Amino acid sequence: MRTGWGAALALIAALAAGCAAVPATALPPPMDEGDIVYSGLGPREAGNLDRFDAFLAVTASGGEDAVRIVSYTEEGAAIYTDVMYEEGKYIVYVDASEDGYAAEEDRERRKTAECLELVTTDRPDEFEAYTCAEYTFLVADIQE
Repeated sequence: MRTGWGAALALIAALAAGCAAVPATALPPPMDEGDIVYSGLGPREAGNLDRFDAFLAVTASGGEDAVRIVSYTEEGAAIYTDVMYEEGKYIVYVDASEDGYAAEEDRERRKTAECLELVTTDRPDEFEAYTCAEYTFLVADIQE
């Protein structure tokens, strides 16, 4: 029995050490395919824009939701912008890890902005600009 308890204590200690290694500000998991909206920037056409409109409607009424906006650089690298609404605020994470021209510090998924509302700006082209704090992302205008 003694070896059984020793092994159990070793396992608990290993698990505790592993859990302690996870930072308190761990990032939320990426979105599933149904939550992905293609912005229309870059070589891929805009797509799943109804999902983005649904996100805006849910969050306008105070409901929690999340959506991933995928844009592409001129070279075809994906830029992921995850926008979440929880506890009364928007939180934006950006991941440019696939962009070989991005600065090294931008090649990871990280929290970029936090705000109480998304400010929408009409543009003369086929896109709408959405700003959270200092970060702005574009999504094709669904009316186009």
